[in-house]
Amino acid sequence: MKTIFVMLTLLLSFTAIAGNSVCVPTQYDETVKLKYVNDGDTITLSDDRLVRLIGVDSPEIDHQYPELSEPFANQARQFMQQHLTQGQTLHLAFDRRKLDPHGRTLAYVYTQSGQHLQELLLSNGYAKARVYQNDYFWQCLANIERQARVQKVGLWGHPSYQAKRVDELTRDDRNRWREVRGVVTGFERKGQHLWLIIDNKFYVGIPREESGKFSNILTLNLLESPVIVRGELYYSYKKWQLISYHPSQISLQNKP
Repeated sequence: MKTIFVMLTLLLSFTAIAGNSVCVPTQYDETVKLKYVNDGDTITLSDDRLVRLIGVDSPEIDHQYPELSEPFANQARQFMQQHLTQGQTLHLAFDRRKLDPHGRTLAYVYTQSGQHLQELLLSNGYAKARVYQNDYFWQCLANIERQARVQKVGLWGHPSYQAKRVDELTRDDRNRWREVRGVVTGFERKGQHLWLIIDNKFYVGIPREESGKFSNILTLNLLESPVIVRGELYYSYKKWQLISYHPSQISLQNKP
């Protein structure tokens, strides 16, 4: 009977944490109070710490020149403000890395009811899924983004956030983080990289030492598969290139 009681207690605790969320931690690492919302993916706590939400990237607000803010930047902040209130209790769950280079705390953030802020942003189209080293929930968050993208929810219905075809790339795309769509037309091993060739003219390099992370992607079935790749673009030796360090940078798409 005691064992059953303990198991029931654990189950109820897990359910309380989960709420309506899919990406659920085994436990919370810290309970905090909200001071205000800075933008779509950053909040300030009552102790003045800045918290950057792990695994998502909302459009940037230009505070100096608001008219230069990225599309949907203000909507993302307003969306967060509608779902959060000053003084609200929030729970933080940490990943491997707790601080970013700017000193901001990195966390998955949950409300008292178990609602996951990252999931909320992604499912409503106010953020993209993006990995910055911390990646515990990357596949879970990528799946949520994929659903919003297919349904053209929020920013996914805006022309600025559509993945480009290779022949649409211009000088302005050099050295910028971009999404590119096309079909895998070949493979090539050269130097320290395995190269995926997209539409016969765009090269995605995977460092050999990182190739083990891509085992679910690098299969024979990948040939002739439509993909979306994302990363910082380079133009070298008359070829567009990007280096993929994490499998989140390559998304398989359904064949038409």
